Amino acid sequence: MAKNQKSYTLEFKQQIVDLYNAGGTSYPKLEREYGVNR
Repeated sequence: MAKNQKSYTLEFKQQIVDLYNAGGTSYPKLEREYGVNR
């Protein structure tokens, strides 16, 4: 049985990394807001 796996665009991934690196946004908050996992 195949797993349902989300795929994200490179632009979306970069946006999340930029938000995290800019500071002021914790990773747990990004996980909740954008539905991403480590």
